[in-house]
Amino acid sequence: MNKSILLLLFTLSVYSCINGSKPLHIEERNGVKNNLLYTIIDTVRPREAKDIRSSNWAIGAEMMDRDFTVYKYWKDYLGKLGVKKARIQSGWAKTEKEKGIYSWEWLDEIVYDMVDQQVEPWIDLCYGNPLYADGGGTLLNAYIPRSEEGINAWKNFVKAIVQRYADHVTDWEIWNEPNYRVSVEDYAHFLILTSAVIREVSPKANIIGFAVGSGVDYKYVDRVLRILDEKGKIDVINEISHHRHIPVPEKREPETELEKVVKRYGNRIKIRQGEAGCPSEFSTQFALNNYYWTEFSQAKHVLRRLLTDLGHDKPSCCFTIMDAKDIPKGWNRKGLLKSAEDQTVAYPKPAYFAVQHLTSLFDHTVTRNKDFTYSAELPDSCRLSAYGYSRMEDRTSIITLWQQGNIPTNENTNIACNLTLPQAKFKKPVYINMISGCVYEIPSKDWSEKNGEYRFDNIPIYDYPIVIADISLVKRTL
Repeated sequence: MNKSILLLLFTLSVYSCINGSKPLHIEERNGVKNNLLYTIIDTVRPREAKDIRSSNWAIGAEMMDRDFTVYKYWKDYLGKLGVKKARIQSGWAKTEKEKGIYSWEWLDEIVYDMVDQQVEPWIDLCYGNPLYADGGGTLLNAYIPRSEEGINAWKNFVKAIVQRYADHVTDWEIWNEPNYRVSVEDYAHFLILTSAVIREVSPKANIIGFAVGSGVDYKYVDRVLRILDEKGKIDVINEISHHRHIPVPEKREPETELEKVVKRYGNRIKIRQGEAGCPSEFSTQFALNNYYWTEFSQAKHVLRRLLTDLGHDKPSCCFTIMDAKDIPKGWNRKGLLKSAEDQTVAYPKPAYFAVQHLTSLFDHTVTRNKDFTYSAELPDSCRLSAYGYSRMEDRTSIITLWQQGNIPTNENTNIACNLTLPQAKFKKPVYINMISGCVYEIPSKDWSEKNGEYRFDNIPIYDYPIVIADISLVKRTL
């Protein structure tokens, strides 16, 4: 029996239990074994993109320009993921195979279907075209167009693609990880040149610069911004994006340095995380190689990274929706969907369901409490990530908690934590496992409230996020 059928049977059994108002008896869900004594009373219902007005979340949908993934094979999983943006690459070489002739069919299929699913395409204008001498590289770590002919052809392509999709696409990103191959001076000039073409066609476009590699090269960004500032062109970009593929997902040191750099040029430029992911198996290729990742540890890593970004008010993109078949390097298994050899979907991984739970619970109706405080009684060896949020509708609290500081393991062990929340609000607090999506009743003996201060005893904390929230947050997703 394949995984899709098992998932369907499980879903039917869950709805039967809920409709019958009985406790749920689930031994394992989405790869997570139930090792708690709490009673399962509900599950988080995924919401589709069309049911969510806006949120912090985007998904990577890159590499279709090089046919490493094929849209028609996985598109039915996109809207159901609940994200509101999808990052795609422009594919100049795939679109212009004869000079001056653009074949948009492949990109039309993607852009218009995403829009129909109410997922906004975010287009990274990147990679060159071998039709033109010095027309730019076509693979990862590519150089930009450098010849006069190549630059003019690039400008023509950018103008054409923005004209075609301006009614549906707001976010335009300029090149991918230029800090690996493009000089500071050349990239500053390229930003000015490309943004001018975009603005000519779409004056209100949101222009994203840099997409710096996962080391978050803030010194490179600073030097480019300095040139833009000296030329009076600092306003050519609205945002800066960075990538972040690291084994311990909470490590933010270069990101905080990037924030300091950007603040020197005012408060107008925003920062977004444009690419952060994790493999689901061991590999000797690509980012985060030579670690013994599994589908379970991938789900942990993805949640920890995305919720760390949310905890710092940073728009966040998960890399990537589908495993990529990179010939000749092999499979890049960072997808939320497991790819079969023929590039069709074999099954959704636990990380896919984990992201569904995230997008379902954390949308535009949830705001971060910047003055959130807590105290926790934990073993000395344990470090906790904790962030507080509120629902705007009723100001009930949402707390995210996990053990941080180490590489996610393939174990499902927890520690007991005594937690005090000096300022919180719950009608009936529940405990949510963000990977399994199971919602647990917190026994009345394990929590108390006095004058707005809540005390929770023996709360199980894992090395992946759990949530304490009011039950109304879960019921909202029905």
